[in-house]
Amino acid sequence: MGDMNRDGGLPGRRSRDEIKAALRDADISILLMVAVQLSGDIELLDRYVPFLGKPGEFTHTLPPAMVEELLEKLTAELEKDRRKREATAPEKLRRMMSTFVGEDISDLYMPLLMEDLGFKAPEQPLPAAVAAQPNRAAEFSVLVVGAGASGVCAGIALKKAGIFFEIVERNDDIGGVWHENTYPGCGVDSANHLYCYSFELNNNWSRYYVKQPELRSYLRDCAERYGLIGHVKFNQTVTAMRYDSKTALWHVSITQPDGSTRHVTANAVISAVGQLNRPAYPKLKGMESFAGAAMHTARWRHDLDLAGKSVAMIGTGASGMQVGPAIADTVGKLTIFQRSAPWVLPRHNYHNTVSENVKWVLANVPHYARWYRFLLFWAYGDGVYPLLKIDRSWTGKTSISARNDEIREAWTQYVKAEMGDLPELYAKVLPDYPPYGKRSLRDNDWYQTLRRDNVELVTTPIAEIVPDGVLDRDGRHHPVDVVVYATGFEASRMLYPIEVTGRNGVRLRDLWGDDDPRAYLGITVPDFPNLFLTYGPNTNLAHGGSIIFQIECQVNYIMASLALLFESGADALDCTHEAHDDYNRLAEETLAEMVWSFEGVTNWYKNAKGRVTTNSPWSMVDYWHMTRRPDPKAYTFIMRSDVSEAEQKFA
Repeated sequence: MGDMNRDGGLPGRRSRDEIKAALRDADISILLMVAVQLSGDIELLDRYVPFLGKPGEFTHTLPPAMVEELLEKLTAELEKDRRKREATAPEKLRRMMSTFVGEDISDLYMPLLMEDLGFKAPEQPLPAAVAAQPNRAAEFSVLVVGAGASGVCAGIALKKAGIFFEIVERNDDIGGVWHENTYPGCGVDSANHLYCYSFELNNNWSRYYVKQPELRSYLRDCAERYGLIGHVKFNQTVTAMRYDSKTALWHVSITQPDGSTRHVTANAVISAVGQLNRPAYPKLKGMESFAGAAMHTARWRHDLDLAGKSVAMIGTGASGMQVGPAIADTVGKLTIFQRSAPWVLPRHNYHNTVSENVKWVLANVPHYARWYRFLLFWAYGDGVYPLLKIDRSWTGKTSISARNDEIREAWTQYVKAEMGDLPELYAKVLPDYPPYGKRSLRDNDWYQTLRRDNVELVTTPIAEIVPDGVLDRDGRHHPVDVVVYATGFEASRMLYPIEVTGRNGVRLRDLWGDDDPRAYLGITVPDFPNLFLTYGPNTNLAHGGSIIFQIECQVNYIMASLALLFESGADALDCTHEAHDDYNRLAEETLAEMVWSFEGVTNWYKNAKGRVTTNSPWSMVDYWHMTRRPDPKAYTFIMRSDVSEAEQKFA
């Protein structure tokens, strides 16, 4: 792990021929950007870029002679002493980026990209505030709930700042969803070199899209590298949190492995439990009557041998898409029950391993890893954002705009190429809603799995589960030995089942109900001082990018909020109702004009009333700017001495 050339040192010792051979395995478009940056020869852009495809297409029409010329030039640059090189000017970087992606990179993006590409060190307001207020910092404590990607990120930031913290984790190890989900085929469908912390790039991924064990190991390695393990209490579950206005402290009840309860206090609490922590089961008649084995993908039973068994898999979302191909060779018969067809797409490098040469280039060629990250950011993140917006003048029923319709046509052609020779099956797998209306998925041999003789795709709704199988609404009985629920999570039921009580006895569950959460920036809630959420309401990225990017934005905001608290001399920060309500009003107005809200589109992003509760309405760059610094006007600064008599009776 790590970005090994941040200090500008020479690449790992290899001969000229070995360096050139390694470069030949790497992405030519990224090598071009590195060559321009190292040589300062901006004219290379004009010569080479016309032969390159758009970011994410991973195609080029470069003549072999030009490829060799570029490799030779870059090899020569790598042999030079780079320690005396001047930094690339921001205006030159902007031109490079704009030329690279084929569109103007606005001023809005430059601060983000300068940090993420490693050309500018991120500001860290909390360590500075701690240094200025050492006595205050020494008395301050933070409780982090959860040791997944968010909890590890928060722990690293708190450790760097010198703030006392404890992480409570209900499982026996680091990892969150990547610890709990161990079903066959489980892995990431975001590109790994983007799906990692910006401050801890991993140049040693075995694949471009790795499986669950490697993701869990990455998070565990990060926790060890930054000294977090000693701060984590494993096998402990937070059951209740209550804010005491008299002391401006959170009182937290935690169930220990032996069943006893311990009580801790903290000045601030960071919820890192996320959205995908509680399996969702369908409400089907007769589920309890099934005589065979049943399990949710998030609670996979590895003791259950599926060999030769007849298996029903209910659900064709992300987990079902991965489980199906992984078990089809083993089971006797696989019957897949589909409510609506997902968009299933090819993705460059999805099945590929990362060669040793490419690993070497990532680790040793200056700037390569960062430029590769930028390519992924643009191709799979904000470059997609305009396709999510509804054009109200557009009359199509299965697309939302002219550009969205072009995507639908391209995606349809892929489905037709895979399944068009089987008309009945093709009709079942072609979605009837716009691209991005639901989560689009990567084709991990899904279509080839559906073509197997021992696999059947059923689109007739389920009537009930019976003791020996599944009965559909056409009256057809499907006898099975095992039922697998690939039905996702209770994403809108956030922080459940923790009982959270704020100022004046206000209960979070009363505000949010069962599935209607709201928060300012997805991070803070009025009447719950010093309670911060990560991966909270309306912060999920449903079109691409990386949720770890969102997590870093949120942790940055939380650290900046604590710095603001220290600087103010107050004991707590409480989000104002006005700021909260104005933000959520704008968020809902924006979401109403996005594809997830399009008429007839159903997805797990919505609650029972049809409101989108999970997804962010913002582009990644907009949210990055929103979370740089807290607006002091959005908060009330609380002193213990200012507590009213009304509040005291609830303390």
